[in-house]
Amino acid sequence: MKQFVVIGLGNFGFNVAAALARKGFEVLAIDRNGRKVEDIKELVTQAVIADATDKEALAEIVPDTVDAVIVGTGDNLEASILITLALKELKVKQIIVKAVSAQHARALELIGATEVVQPERDMAVSLAERLTTPNVLNTIALSPEYTIADVGTPEAFWGKTLQELQLRTRFNVLVIAVHDVLQNRTHIVPGPDFKVGPDTILTVLGRYEDIAQMTKSG
Repeated sequence: MKQFVVIGLGNFGFNVAAALARKGFEVLAIDRNGRKVEDIKELVTQAVIADATDKEALAEIVPDTVDAVIVGTGDNLEASILITLALKELKVKQIIVKAVSAQHARALELIGATEVVQPERDMAVSLAERLTTPNVLNTIALSPEYTIADVGTPEAFWGKTLQELQLRTRFNVLVIAVHDVLQNRTHIVPGPDFKVGPDTILTVLGRYEDIAQMTKSG
């Protein structure tokens, strides 16, 4: 069973820890605030009051077998940097850290974070895409340029196969899955003969502007 440690139990950390625990994983939640630890202790495997900026304390608490540590202390820049440094020195395999700005994210990457997330930015980008791009139902930001998006099939695509549509050639967009809404079936990496229709949702990977151009085609 996978093991996760979540440090910092603000809104981000609390929800990540609770979601991982609901999926059946072992979750250790850490915060220096006793009230926050008390609030989550019934939802996770273990909850501990500790100062995670203390490397020695972390070494005693974080198991050697941990699969990933998620650091949610992004609002406290100094704490997130110190914790990331300590985890790097403890040779944690995967260190995922919340950042509050591009500069903060860059600093975290330079000192050893394996992944940096900016939830507020990603949510804002996703909302803007849904509001301004036709047929886009949901997005997952991969970088400032690239995203994975669920797209309702434009009418000009109905009745055509993926081979006929040539989306990669025409728009530089890669179809990684399709979902048939009526049959509630998902096809991962569909073949070129898959025919799309009005009830097909395309999951595509590409640049924001390319996906927007594709949705406006026809």
